[in-house]
Amino acid sequence: MVISASPGARRSERGLCPACVRELFDRAGRRYLYPLVCCDDCRPPAADQLSADSPSAVLCEDCGRESRAPDVRRSASVATGCATCGPALRWEAATGADALTAAVAAIGAGGVARVHDLFADQVVCDARSEQALARMDGASGPVRVLVRNVSMAREVATLSGPDIRALVERAEPATLVRLREPVLPRAVRRATPDADLFLPRTPLQYLLTARMDGPLAVWDRSGDQADEWPCDGTLTVGGLARAGRRSWTTGLPARLALGGASSAFIRREPAASPAPSPLGAS
Repeated sequence: MVISASPGARRSERGLCPACVRELFDRAGRRYLYPLVCCDDCRPPAADQLSADSPSAVLCEDCGRESRAPDVRRSASVATGCATCGPALRWEAATGADALTAAVAAIGAGGVARVHDLFADQVVCDARSEQALARMDGASGPVRVLVRNVSMAREVATLSGPDIRALVERAEPATLVRLREPVLPRAVRRATPDADLFLPRTPLQYLLTARMDGPLAVWDRSGDQADEWPCDGTLTVGGLARAGRRSWTTGLPARLALGGASSAFIRREPAASPAPSPLGAS
């Protein structure tokens, strides 16, 4: 059973286009593990604000040349840089690959993490952790289960052919499926044996699931009470600040904006290799 979405949310739920996902995991490319990878076909509205708020941001020579090329996938107005000239991933004091490693370690240890980028503002934890789920008990809004690929989805849920097609197409916010007993704690299922399952859509979702060995429980941050939710750290992108925006992936209120132009772009540390790309498994 596929959960229906409003017409305005349907496009936004598609997330990164296949070409950008390939770039995200292309070891030889300039946007390998780059947390703001997107193009004209899949950019969130906040990417336009990124360019507007940062007129003084300087792209590297390769990105500048790319934005001026004919038939380019990234016009100059939405060019968000690359691993050389764009913002770095951050987790508390850690940056770049160290930030991703620290966030994965915290979540794996039963922690609760905020995940905040141009695409979405969410809170995540290990969907198998009773401890983490207990801390999120009472959080407003539905909890969804994020899995790396269809293979992992099959491990946690009973999937029909239409379920698999709905997951892969990513055209809706989630697919309502029957969880396998007792793979995930009852706290994920709430009062029913069903759960909302979905595959990665945003760069940070792809980066996290590529490194995690299990599913994640995801809550979309919205409303004033979200600031009171438990949080052991924030995985975000350097230069992002809190301000009233809307989540591109859900249509729910979020806090997405860019900070001062002077800190908009920082050099990204060289990235280490993550776990194998989720693209290969299906």
